[in-house]
Amino acid sequence: MLDALQTPGKVFGWAGVDLFFVLSGFLVGQLVLRERARTGSFDGRRFTARRLLKLWPVLYVFLAVHAVVGDEPWGSYLWQNALHVQNYAGTSLTHLWSLAVEEHFYLVLALLFPFFARRHGSVRVLVGILLGVLVTALALRVVGALNGAWDVALQWRTHFRVDSLAAGVLLAVMRVHAATAFERLVRRRWLWAAVTVLGVWFLAVVGKDGMLAGTVGYTVAYVTGAAFLLLLHGGAWVPRVGWVSRPLAMLGRYSYGIYIWHVLAAQVVLDLLPGLDYESHAPLAQVAKYGAAIGAGIAATVLVERPALFLRDRFFPAAARVEAHRPAPAADRVRGLSRSPEPALRAAA
Repeated sequence: MLDALQTPGKVFGWAGVDLFFVLSGFLVGQLVLRERARTGSFDGRRFTARRLLKLWPVLYVFLAVHAVVGDEPWGSYLWQNALHVQNYAGTSLTHLWSLAVEEHFYLVLALLFPFFARRHGSVRVLVGILLGVLVTALALRVVGALNGAWDVALQWRTHFRVDSLAAGVLLAVMRVHAATAFERLVRRRWLWAAVTVLGVWFLAVVGKDGMLAGTVGYTVAYVTGAAFLLLLHGGAWVPRVGWVSRPLAMLGRYSYGIYIWHVLAAQVVLDLLPGLDYESHAPLAQVAKYGAAIGAGIAATVLVERPALFLRDRFFPAAARVEAHRPAPAADRVRGLSRSPEPALRAAA
């Protein structure tokens, strides 16, 4: 039974990171674009400060604990992950490579977007840049593969993988600035279901190794992730399967802590159980592994992430809250025209 449940993850679970990248770009992109639409500008410093206060406390506590109880030499992971260069410098904590890709992308966004956010036609410029990223990343993967680039490099390095995040931001642009067209797109549920099924089939057959997988495969992965997002977005049927969606939503609230801590937590727990290790397929090992990962993720969220977010929201409030507390122009107050801005997307903040 446990083997059957784990089969999809073993076959194409590696592509889950592309679904996450698309979702991340979609949510964070909406935060950025709604701030720009509401204020005519974008505060890159506040955006960066809020991201760091969300990510760094859990990450740095993890690195400190790992330095004490982990088996790997400090030089194999500590400074690399602390500086978010692990996907280029290498790391023995291999599961953290995707965090570097994401942070490189959002750092560039925070640095560049304020320069043209106030300009007329900036959204078109952004769309052009994002489309260019999609084409360029695929071209770089092809060139890299033809020149003998290592499969791990094609999977990990930012310039090869940033197109998944760009695809999510493209969907965010449509959601914010072409809402009617986006809703028409979302209503084509059967199309997105078909694309999802075909994409999963391709990923399962091709895998993640080899020329095709390391080039077009990653494009198929983010297209599949985008199709799955569109399939679920606003779907009336989603609440009807609450027995699936509610547990997943609960896990989503603790997902960052689980992502950071799951390997170490599972290793520590399995080391305490005689005759079991991380690679064991015994039912007890699987239950212990997943239980430890989820438990550690919940603990990290409750004890570290949430207190840090409380301080973050106090010292660096979301753009929507800042705007809500600013006095409305006198003319608007007289006419009753001032409106509260839309709430920020908490999941991506």
